[in-house]
Amino acid sequence: MKKNFKETSKSGARGWLLQRISAVTLFVLLILHFITYHFISMGIIKHVDIVEKMKSPWFNLLQFIFLLTAVYHGFNGIWTIVEDYIQMKLIRIGLFSTILIVAFSLFFIGMLTIFKTVNL
Repeated sequence: MKKNFKETSKSGARGWLLQRISAVTLFVLLILHFITYHFISMGIIKHVDIVEKMKSPWFNLLQFIFLLTAVYHGFNGIWTIVEDYIQMKLIRIGLFSTILIVAFSLFFIGMLTIFKTVNL
């Protein structure tokens, strides 16, 4: 497989490092997510308890950071795979455009969900 490295982003080491950092961050945030959602409760969890928890600015900040990190981690991985295995320039541009549109769409939907819980 012959690859023209001048057409790549030339940020392989930085992307690799950020992927590892986002993976560790996601792991920590996932543990915090499970603790705040599932383990900090008094007996039976009621809808009112969940709504009150979602009104907390710290809870919403945690959800925002979790969303941002998850979207970055997932789509940086897909971006790297496309960059490594797709050599045809037109297909790469189309896939990169699709990746960006889907990533921003999912981030927007996630933000709507977080803001909706703030206004409950």
